[in-house]
Amino acid sequence: MYKEILRSIEGVEMGGVLAFMIFFVFFLVMIIYLVKMKKEYIDEMKHLPLDELEK
Repeated sequence: MYKEILRSIEGVEMGGVLAFMIFFVFFLVMIIYLVKMKKEYIDEMKHLPLDELEK
């Protein structure tokens, strides 16, 4: 039933392509952001929860 409803909508196949492109671009940007992140900042954030326990 749902397949027939979706088939009757014109241009519905572009929804899947658009969703995939948004998903792909988001994770690509996140990977680039993480690769370019400074090592010092990563180390600071990594130890942050433990610093509060030591006080």
